[in-house]
Amino acid sequence: MNITKEQAAKLVEALLARRQSDEATPDLAIIGVNETTVGWVVAWQSAEYKRDPGPRKMLVGGGPYLVDGEDGSIFEIPGETFRTADWQGIYRQQFKGYRPPDPVLESVLATLRSDGQFAAIRLVRKSVPSFSISEAKAYVSAVQNVGTPPGELVQRTRVVDPCPPLPIRRISGPAI
Repeated sequence: MNITKEQAAKLVEALLARRQSDEATPDLAIIGVNETTVGWVVAWQSAEYKRDPGPRKMLVGGGPYLVDGEDGSIFEIPGETFRTADWQGIYRQQFKGYRPPDPVLESVLATLRSDGQFAAIRLVRKSVPSFSISEAKAYVSAVQNVGTPPGELVQRTRVVDPCPPLPIRRISGPAI
């Protein structure tokens, strides 16, 4: 990582200081900095809570900040997303260009090798019922000829979460 724990803390301290310029915002303080594979998670809370932890002094609703370990960009992770979802995977998809693997590809490759093209097309249709026959054929043909199916078909092989987590939001950056 290019960004150190101390640098991450300083970046978030500066952000919290800007937030506190509003009269309605209480004094804010960092209560923890933890390393992850993508950067530093910086937890914050009211300064009063930091001095004397207790539920009455706790601010609710805000999630931690992520300071990207490579460039120092700061991201707000919604609290619910941080607690209940694969927020690192969401971050990688939203900001780092990561695409999760195609859940159908490996079984289609194995079926092509063992049982042939028609069995692979049937497997695609069974695995992704929304595919038309021509889409299933296009998927299998691309796997046979190129090794990977078209991106628009791959996108449709993934299960869509009917209630997706809240997105992560860029606050600032890059810092370096």
